[in-house]
Amino acid sequence: MKSKKTPQLSTAKQRELGAELRRIRMRAGYLATDMSRMLGWPASTISRLESGLRSYQAGDVAIYLARAKATPRELDALVALDRLPDDGYQVRRHPTAFPDDLPLTTTLDTGSQSITTYDPGDIPRQLQTEPFIRETLIKNGHTDGPALDRAVDKRIANQPISLRQPGPFTFYMHKATLLKRTQRPAVLHEQVLHLLITSSLPRHQIHLVPADFALVNPHPGFALYRHDQHRPLVHHQQPTTSLFLENEHDVAHYTSQLEHIASKAFTVQQTRDWLTGYLAKLERQLTQNLADSK
Repeated sequence: MKSKKTPQLSTAKQRELGAELRRIRMRAGYLATDMSRMLGWPASTISRLESGLRSYQAGDVAIYLARAKATPRELDALVALDRLPDDGYQVRRHPTAFPDDLPLTTTLDTGSQSITTYDPGDIPRQLQTEPFIRETLIKNGHTDGPALDRAVDKRIANQPISLRQPGPFTFYMHKATLLKRTQRPAVLHEQVLHLLITSSLPRHQIHLVPADFALVNPHPGFALYRHDQHRPLVHHQQPTTSLFLENEHDVAHYTSQLEHIASKAFTVQQTRDWLTGYLAKLERQLTQNLADSK
C-alpha cells in the first residue's frame, strides 16, 4: 500500500510572488487560461503558481511577467524578490506604522484562516476605526490628504470584519492603551464602542491584558497567521520594517509567548464588562464636555 504524499505547504515568499503575478495578469485583462495558452504551461500550473503552491524554475517569473505586460519597475522588483533566499526570514520596508500596503501583508490579512494578534502599545490595526486610524497615522508623520485617505481605506478594507472572513480571530491588547487617552474623546468613544460590538461577533475574541503585565523580553506587537495550505507565519512589526518568520523554532517561540499572554489576560466576558463600564464613563465625559461648552 502506497503511503499518502504529504502536501507541500507554501512559503510566504511564494504566496507574495503568486499574488503579485495574479494582480498583474488581471490588470492586463488576461484569464488564467490565456496565460496557459501564451506560455504553453498547463492551466493547473498557472493556478498553483499564483496560489503560491508550486515551486518554479529560474526565469519562470520573468517570463510570466513579460507576457502579462508588467512594467519595467515591477519586473525588476519581482525578479529581485524571486532571487531572495526562501529561508524562513523575510524583511520588508514600509512607511512608518503602515505595513498594510505590503503585498505580503495584504496576502496574509486576506488569505489566512486564523489570525492571533498581540499589541502591547496600540489597538491592533485589524480593530481600528476610521477616525482612530487617521489620527494614529497623522501622529506617525503621515500628511492629511489623498494619500492618507487611501491608507485609511486600505486598512479598513483588509480588516476581518470588512472581509467577512470566518476566522477565528483573537486579539490581545493592553488595557493601558485605552487608558492613555491620546485620541480625542469622541474618537476614543467610537473606538471603544467598535471593540465592544466586534467582541460580540462569532469567532472574534478580544482580550484585555492587565496594565502591569509585561513579557520577559518585551518587544513590539506581533501576529500569528495560520492556514491549512501554508506554513504558519509570524509578522513582527517594527516602526518602519516588518519581519516575517516561518521557521519552526521562531513560530514555536511566539506561540509560547501567546500562551503566556493568554494565561494572564482577561476572559472575553471580563473584557466586555470592562469595555461596557469604560464606554459609560466616556459617554458621561462627552456629555459633560458638551454641557461645559454651552
